[in-house]
Amino acid sequence: MRSSPVIGQSSTRRVGRVMVAASLSLMVLGGCASGKPEPASLVPVAAAEPGSVIQLSRAVVGALPADATVTLPAASQWRRVGAIAQGDVYRPLGAQFVVRAPRKTEAYLVASSGQWVGCYLPGERGYVELTRPVALPVGMRQ
Repeated sequence: MRSSPVIGQSSTRRVGRVMVAASLSLMVLGGCASGKPEPASLVPVAAAEPGSVIQLSRAVVGALPADATVTLPAASQWRRVGAIAQGDVYRPLGAQFVVRAPRKTEAYLVASSGQWVGCYLPGERGYVELTRPVALPVGMRQ
């Protein structure tokens, strides 16, 4: 018994649609993993706000897309300067923090729920997410 050509064409179209959808999904995911900053709008906070300075009790290593690792130094201090949709934004005190995303640029720490989730790039007004969140060992708040 032969199958109907109409059924065969319908299956072929369905497979074609699935392949197109899968290809589009991979392209979107590939763009996210490229390390290209996504736009972020910083909402500033008052500098005198209590608890606006944190100090790390030990060094913390995070990974940006494209295998770039970033280290936050032990005993480094960070002042909360604002917030973006992804979390609170902290600027380093005493030293500039630079990341390669995709080129070398100044960066601020972005934290949410006690975890380092990414970097805010003030010069580009962009955000780069870590490949996975990292717990922040906050030793002191001022």
